[in-house]
Amino acid sequence: MLQHSFSFLCELVADNRKEWFDAHRDQYLQARQEYHHFIDLLIGEIKKFDPSIGHVTANDCVFRIYRDVRFSADKTPYKNHFGAYIAQGGRKSILCGYYFHLEPAGSGYLNHSLWAGGLHAPDAPTLKAVRTDIYENIDEYKDIIYHKDFAGGFKWFAGNPVKTVPKGFPKDFADMDLIKPRDFSFYENIDEALLKSDRLVEKSIDTFKKMLPYNQFVNRAILYHREMEA
Repeated sequence: MLQHSFSFLCELVADNRKEWFDAHRDQYLQARQEYHHFIDLLIGEIKKFDPSIGHVTANDCVFRIYRDVRFSADKTPYKNHFGAYIAQGGRKSILCGYYFHLEPAGSGYLNHSLWAGGLHAPDAPTLKAVRTDIYENIDEYKDIIYHKDFAGGFKWFAGNPVKTVPKGFPKDFADMDLIKPRDFSFYENIDEALLKSDRLVEKSIDTFKKMLPYNQFVNRAILYHREMEA
């Protein structure tokens, strides 16, 4: 299903230079078109169970392949992956959404293709709002993250937890480890063989549906905080 996109990335990993990219621009455009078409298919299916994503398209959700190397020691000009964040507002959304990451195994970024969800790198007010909602609704939160459909498939990103009790929370809170992370995102790796299968859309949607309760829980906190700040 994503044969051209994946093949292009494999070749790019092997020769990530502007000269190579310019010489293979037609191949890139074909890969990009295939990936965008796939993301548009996902958006259409996600809307059926989560209409909150709104009227986004692949153009709103897919990240650019060009790296910003101005402040990086790594001057490699292109990303070795395609990524799309499907959420209200597209790739710049502050809300939880659905992320599809296409990357050849062992190529140095995330080192794998994957599905991801949850909340990545929130700002301080958003982080406080989410931690507060978890604290105030801990049983509901635990029901979500310990449900077999969630816990049985997803792994948490590192989360960079704080070492001490987050400011404003009681030290004797029994589930302190659940509010210590600075990042509340999770993922499931995609088997490389599935990328070439006609079942990729179906399997992706099945996986994204399992993220829905978590995304709804966290988005409730974010939207409530924004409403209070308005």
